[in-house]
This record gives sequence, structure tokens and C-alpha cells, in this order.
Amino acid sequence: MSARFKFSETLKGLPLLFQIFGLACSLMFVIAVYSLLTSLFREARIFFYIGLTGILILSLLTIATSNRELKETGVSQLFSLILSFLFLPIFLALPTWIIFPGINWFDAYLDMVGALTTTGFPVFEKEFLSQPVHLWRALVAWFGGGLIWVAAFVILLPVNFGGLEIFSNNKNSQNSNRKLTLDERSTTFLKVSRKLIPIYLGLTIALWVCLNSFGTEGYTSLIRALSVISTSGISGPEKFELDGAGFKGELVIVLFLFVALSNNVIKIFFEQLSLKSILSDVEIRLGLSVTIFATFIFTLKQASLGDFYTGLGVSFGNLIEIIWGNFFTVFSFITTNGYVSAFWNSSLSSLDLSYTVIILMGLCLFGGGVATTAGGVKLLRISILFSAFSNETGKLLHPSSIVLKKNNSIKGLEISVFMAWVFFMLFIVSTAALTIILTVFELRFEDALLLAVACLTTTGPIIEMVGLNNFLIADLSIISKIALIIGMVLGRLEILVALSLITFGLNKV
Repeated sequence: MSARFKFSETLKGLPLLFQIFGLACSLMFVIAVYSLLTSLFREARIFFYIGLTGILILSLLTIATSNRELKETGVSQLFSLILSFLFLPIFLALPTWIIFPGINWFDAYLDMVGALTTTGFPVFEKEFLSQPVHLWRALVAWFGGGLIWVAAFVILLPVNFGGLEIFSNNKNSQNSNRKLTLDERSTTFLKVSRKLIPIYLGLTIALWVCLNSFGTEGYTSLIRALSVISTSGISGPEKFELDGAGFKGELVIVLFLFVALSNNVIKIFFEQLSLKSILSDVEIRLGLSVTIFATFIFTLKQASLGDFYTGLGVSFGNLIEIIWGNFFTVFSFITTNGYVSAFWNSSLSSLDLSYTVIILMGLCLFGGGVATTAGGVKLLRISILFSAFSNETGKLLHPSSIVLKKNNSIKGLEISVFMAWVFFMLFIVSTAALTIILTVFELRFEDALLLAVACLTTTGPIIEMVGLNNFLIADLSIISKIALIIGMVLGRLEILVALSLITFGLNKV
């Protein structure tokens, strides 16, 4: 008993990277059990043995570091987080690579990076993969979403990153480089995880039950639930419109996607649920406003195409379906989930950079809320920039007006605007750079831009939605694949984190 206790304490004192590795290994046993229950014994053995191998490796690392008192800083934890998204998929890709001997290992690695970063774009044809592998991709994405959610409060908040920097006056960052023991940092990580993970798991189970009760088959509803809560948009072999849930299923998905609009949604739901409290949140208010506006634009376009009309005139039922299909798709893209409604009219889809594709990419760029699983620039930053634009416009129109504000408020606003603007410019520059790299090496400009936006906003399903399937991502060159991997990691952890770590390293040198 004492030996077990000592081992658990030692495990708690492991570096963050090792802890994440151990949790990822344990997920393989879940897929092994599913494969066993569905009589897929080969897949069950592969997932079980790889997971067991990972646990053994972790045990050896635990024993090797048991007598060392290591210290970890906030910066080192940022490095651990980046390394997790870059190197953990190496191990996570082994089951797919072994199950399908004909595929390239690097393609399996690329697929796992896409899953762990919740990008979720398809590397292989859906029909090629087995049910356990489809479920494995969704589960890895779910794990990545939970990881970034916890990390937002444990790692990014203390060093003023992840969108939380616009609140900050750098009080948190003053102690970000203070050395703490691994045990102290692990305790904080575990404490936050114990609060957030039950909520994360509870939301997933609740959505799974709802979708299942509305008619979606159990396996498909599980993948849907994992993908929606993590905003990965990963789907199984079945098409969305054929999953059986219909309008009720899409409605419940929209309700659960509100969690990706703001991290205050859960607090509002349990403490002060009302229309006033919901609309008082700036991210929810902005997200709904943009969604309604884009829905109106799409609906207006479809009216010009005559999609509302039948031989007898305007069909009310058809009108409602079109409006809902537009609303669901727009809301799914602004939360960077990327699901397309079963009622989405195919007349709006296009292979080129039409207004439809541009609007959808714009929605992805907006993104969801700060400290959520959604990607993109984030609604709070957009709100800050819009407020600054309004203030500056007001000064130009009324230069003689006098507005009395507290000096600290003015200073705080200036810092927030500056940080939001810096991030926005870095995001645009990164998008341009990734697009240029992909264009130079093999892709059309339209395809390269779409892939760049998909990676940096973690909205991979947009590739399938707009018809970018005349080639497989697996067929791209190795340089393009490396560029996509870097883009996805940057999109998941945000460019400011990577730039700050590079700057920190150069300063140390």
C-alpha cells in the first residue's frame, strides 16, 4: 500500500509532458474495449498492446526520475504543451499505421496532429478507415480539446496568453518564470482538471444521450458528441444528413456549441440563466450577431436564386428549412466545428472563392470564445478591435468632444487594443506565409488559402464542405505536410505563444 502511494506521488511529480503522455495511452484501452465488444479482435489487440507499451515506458520514466527534484516554470510548461502537440501524435499514430499497412506513417502522424489540435481535416478517404479508427480520431480530438481547455487556465492564464492577455496588466506574468517544484505545478494542474474535466465529460455524455434518443445510431452519436464538444468537426463514415436525428439533433448540437462561444456559458446556465445574462456576455452577443447577419446574407442570396419557391408560390416549410440550414451551418463554422446542416442548400457550395467560401472563411477567422475549445482570432479580440475602431471614428467625427475617463481605464484599454491588434496582424501574416508556402510547392492559390485558414483556425471540415476533395491531403508533398503541421499547432496554441517562446529563447542565448 505504501509502495503504491509512493509511486502515485512520484507520478504526480512527473513533468507535464509525461502526464499528458500517460493520459493519452490510457485512451487506447477505451478503443481496445470497443473493438473487443464489436468482435474486431485484431484492432483490439493492436490498441491494447500499444497502450500497454506506452504505460510501461511511462513507468520506466517514473522510476528513472523518482530521485530527482526537478523544477518547472510557466515557460517550461508552455514548451511541454507545444511538444505534446508535436510529438505525442508520433505515438498516437501507431495504431492507424499498424492496422493499415499500406499507408505512409507520416500520413498517419499528420492525421493525428489534425485530431489532437481539433482541426479534424480528412487525410484519408472515410471509407478506407475502420470503425475503431474513426472513433480513435474523434477520441483523440476530444482529448486535445480537453487538454487545451485545462491548459488555458493552468498554463496560458498565468503567462497572459490564449486571449486572456487583453485582460492583463501583467501581474500574472511577473511570476510566470518563478521556479516551482513539479509537485506544486502538478497539484495545480490536477486541481483545475478535477473541476473542468467532469464538466467536459458530463457535457459529452449528455449530448451523446440526447443524440441517441433523437434517432442517431449509438456509434455515430458518440462520434458526434466527441466532435461537437471538442469543436473538431470529425465525423464517422456516415454523412451528417443521414444520421437520423434531423432537426432535433441539429438543435441540440447548437445548444451545446454555445459552450464554444464563451467560457461563461456554464456559469450562466447554473447560476443566472436568463436572456439578459446571456446577452450581457460580449462574446455571446457578438457571436449571435455575426451568425444572424451571415444567415440573413445566405438567405437573401437563396431568395434571389428562387430556392424559396415552388410551383404554387412560396413554400413556408421550405423557407424555414433554408433559414435553419443557414443558421446551423453559420453557427457551426463560427465555433470552428464545421458541421454542415442537412438542410444546407447545395446551391450555395462552390469550388472556387465565391462569396460563400469567403463568408465561411471569415466566420472561421472570427472563431469562438477565449479559453474554449474553439479556434480562430477569438470573439473577444474582435470585440476589442471593433470598440477601438468605434472610439477612433468618434474622435475623427467629433474632435472637440471631451470624454472623462480614469487614467487606469484608458491605459488598460490601450494595452488590450494593442495586444488584440498584435495578435490579429500575426494571424494575418501567418495565414499569408502558409498560403505562399503551399502555393509555391504545389497547390492553386485558392486551395492553399483554404488549407491555411483551415489549419490556423482549426476548422478542417471546411475543406470537405466547399469541395476541396479533388486531391487527398495524403498526396501532398512532405514539405506541404510539414507546413500544415506547423500551421495546425500554431492555430491551436496561438501564434503569440510560439513567438514569445522564440523570443524567450533568443534572450536566453
